Amino acid sequence: MAAKLTLYPARGASRHYILHDGETRQAGRDPASNDFVFDDPRVSGSHARLEWTGRGWTLRDLGSKNGTFITGSPAQGTPLTDEDWVSFGGLLARFELVSEEEIAALESDRARRLQTSVEIQQELAEERDPRVLLQRLLRSVLSVTGADRGFVLLVGLDGELEAEVASGFSTGSLGERFEGSFGAIEHVLQTGRSVVATDAANDAFLARRPSVLELGIATLACVPLSAEGRRIGLIYVDGRRSDEGKTAGAFTDLDLEILEALAANVSVVLSTLRLDREIREILGGSANAPEERKFLDVLGRRVSEIARSTTAGLSRGSPTSS
Repeated sequence: MAAKLTLYPARGASRHYILHDGETRQAGRDPASNDFVFDDPRVSGSHARLEWTGRGWTLRDLGSKNGTFITGSPAQGTPLTDEDWVSFGGLLARFELVSEEEIAALESDRARRLQTSVEIQQELAEERDPRVLLQRLLRSVLSVTGADRGFVLLVGLDGELEAEVASGFSTGSLGERFEGSFGAIEHVLQTGRSVVATDAANDAFLARRPSVLELGIATLACVPLSAEGRRIGLIYVDGRRSDEGKTAGAFTDLDLEILEALAANVSVVLSTLRLDREIREILGGSANAPEERKFLDVLGRRVSEIARSTTAGLSRGSPTSS
């Protein structure tokens, strides 16, 4: 018998930990005293212990500040059963019983996906048509991460972000409202760092966005494109919550690793292709269908507004140099 404990942080990629027969493991925020380290401010230094009983595992809270719960009840040496939901001070996790064969399959799948990512990077590095490169990038990202929708934004000669390729969006009913989270884009523009939300509707930073609340976006990732210290664009992908309320396409730490590797690879290729010149040619002679072009134009205008407000906010908050 074995078990898998999968964490679903609101901000960050999901990841899993494996328990084998006979193993007792302690979980908490302190790397020095825990087998499973949870980097979340709600989790205590030494938070809980998963104890092997000879027939399975129990979960015991170790006097943590925010408590440990199994399906809403305090964990006080409580037996864990298959598919239990656990809360470590508010950090959600799913406990599942798995076989050794399933663990081997997980490891094999991870190796396969990493190899696929390397092969995709090699293929993208050989592409010399900027439009085809971006289209292939987006298809690859959606394929390897399991995301439902996505788009790529690029920086033009005038410094404005332009929407160039998109997939999976409802352009017919778009109007002036983008069906996604501008909060993630804004955060990437402000920090230059990737944003991953396993459950965007419960994320304090993103949930206030009408797009997240109205459309029930469950998972999203936004990764910057940069080369030689210069911002050249970003990739956005998201998954949707199904009618049954289940999360589809939750992004894992492996998804983020692959996504950032593809972004870094394509950034170098785009920089080599002298993007500042090529992007004007792409935008001037777009081969996109009229409805898709409409979506990209509206998205481009909205993102430009965000970029300008972000720049203005940073300027007001930064000291001027003499």
